[in-house]
Amino acid sequence: MPSIENTTEKQDSKPAKKKRFYGWNIVAASAAINGFGGSVHWQGFTVFFIPISQSLGLSTAQTAMPFALSRVENGLVGPVTGWLLDKYGVRRLLIAGTIATGVGYILLSQTSTFISFLLIYVFVVSLGSTTGFMQASTTALNTWFSRRRGMVMSINSAAFRLGGAFMVPLLSISILRYGWETTAIWVGVGMILFIAPMGVVFKRSPESIGVGPDGDPIKKINSDKTIVDNKNLPDNQIADSDDDWTAKEAIRTRAFWTLALGTVLRMSVHGTIFVHFVPILVWKGETQQMSANLIGLLALFSVPLILVFGWLSDRIGRPVMLAGCYISAGISLMLLNLVDGTWPIFAAMLLFSGTEIGSGLNWALVGDCFGRKRFATIRGLLSPIYNLALFSMPVAAGWVKDVTGSYEIVLWIGSGLLIAAATVFLSIKKPVRSSQALV
Repeated sequence: MPSIENTTEKQDSKPAKKKRFYGWNIVAASAAINGFGGSVHWQGFTVFFIPISQSLGLSTAQTAMPFALSRVENGLVGPVTGWLLDKYGVRRLLIAGTIATGVGYILLSQTSTFISFLLIYVFVVSLGSTTGFMQASTTALNTWFSRRRGMVMSINSAAFRLGGAFMVPLLSISILRYGWETTAIWVGVGMILFIAPMGVVFKRSPESIGVGPDGDPIKKINSDKTIVDNKNLPDNQIADSDDDWTAKEAIRTRAFWTLALGTVLRMSVHGTIFVHFVPILVWKGETQQMSANLIGLLALFSVPLILVFGWLSDRIGRPVMLAGCYISAGISLMLLNLVDGTWPIFAAMLLFSGTEIGSGLNWALVGDCFGRKRFATIRGLLSPIYNLALFSMPVAAGWVKDVTGSYEIVLWIGSGLLIAAATVFLSIKKPVRSSQALV
């Protein structure tokens, strides 16, 4: 008969069950916030486009102006927002930003002039959304994950598109039935009551709970460059890593400026098309509701592709994946100019999934190149660069439509820019520290 000592020894020798990594809670909260709140704000604007234009008596270019000016604002405050996120963490800024966005939508519903609409959208809605959605969530995900960075960024991106698949058609139904003003109030209330409270899930870093990214043991770089386990870092501090670059170091690398160029090219087209997507499809002969349905269906088809490509990108590298994504999206815009009929148009739109897939991979690539510790600051430094394009391109597209009565030129130019983006992303290489200014 076994002794008590032997029984105890056997029990003690059993491996402890591994505790579930808290970072997956961050992934779930990010997915929910962007799936509902982010998709309504970023993808829903195209559904508001025509009703607001008709209600306030605006031209296409004027209606695009609030979105465009919000890009200027985001470009100006982006570096500051990034620094604040790195210094104080995601939770406080995300909650405050989401509440501000909700209040902005409620105020927006009360506007009756172009100027009041413009001011509220730019200085309340847009200012709040700068930290309420993607910038905050990608910062948190980059902090909590390293080996699975591409996968979790893609889950976040897929949730954003999945939310759009349902929310964009629902928004359109609500706007057509109850008016854009009533719908805007509902959006604002939903942001405040349901989206903002999710921010409490966001803890500062995995190190603050005694583990490293992906749930691995904490690693810290000693002054002699040796790596040692370190479980005694101060709360909220992210462990040092040789992969981490300061903002000053990052902007001196070729990788930063190549990444900036690729991001500008892809976002200038992506942002312009999604602002004008419903008007483009109406120009192609679809009804406003069918246009919203097709955009929602595109988002739904994109979701599994985003997840698969995110998983693959952790294994075969992101530059090659991004190049393929933007070649596909460029071909999509070419075909959209050439085909007619609902289902041929949708078949052409499916190739535009490439730009949806590439969004999460683009931000994962920032982390690949420059590490975890100052991700938000470095991403924030990219903001003025790509937001300049997001300011000018939607307004220019609206002007072209007003002058020519067609989106044909817009689609051809967009196709060329996306193929150029594919070439740029393919050339990006992870920077290596050097005494030279450019590495």
